[in-house]
Amino acid sequence: MAVKTPKPQPATRDKICSVCGEKYIYPEAGSKATRHHCALCVDLSAHAKKVLGRLAKRVSALEKKLK
Repeated sequence: MAVKTPKPQPATRDKICSVCGEKYIYPEAGSKATRHHCALCVDLSAHAKKVLGRLAKRVSALEKKLK
């Protein structure tokens, strides 16, 4: 039986989750994180991600206005 070699990963990047705003590294071996969601938020329902994403955008817009 032939041993499979892992596919080379593209350059890892620091990402910011669109739901919770936390920084995470993508891609990371063994992580469930996607391009837009960290490993914790990826398991949320689609509706929850949509609502929390909208709230996060509003909060960041308000923070920018205050600065």
